[in-house]
Amino acid sequence: MHGDERRQLVRDFLARHKLGAISTVNPDGSPEAAIIQVTLGEDLNIVFDSLPGSRKLANIERDSRIAMVIGWDENVTVQIEGLARPAKADEEQRLRDVHIANCPLEAEFLKQGAQLFTILPGWIRYSDFRGEPIVFELAGGDL
Repeated sequence: MHGDERRQLVRDFLARHKLGAISTVNPDGSPEAAIIQVTLGEDLNIVFDSLPGSRKLANIERDSRIAMVIGWDENVTVQIEGLARPAKADEEQRLRDVHIANCPLEAEFLKQGAQLFTILPGWIRYSDFRGEPIVFELAGGDL
């Protein structure tokens, strides 16, 4: 399996999943983790939202590095390391619409002032252990 096929396999997997575990960095360097609803954005970017006052939001505003895992059922996962950034003004409505269409429950959180974010992956590992293992990484130009 080559680059385009790998990207498509990851993309298809991410498009089917709506929950992920995200880890951020607390001020003292310790990890903070949370379950979030996720939406596949453009390329292999991930869209999510966070309410003001959450540890996750405070951590991302201070240090944008994140790690996350999506999947875990059926022995298939995607691990992502990258940066989280607030949605840009010119993309916010489009991302909001896509995220609500994928995760309708998030509409209420967005009405309450939740902020939209995009995760820009720097490294991805796909692992499928349902049979003969399929494990590969994407980074740099492969993304």
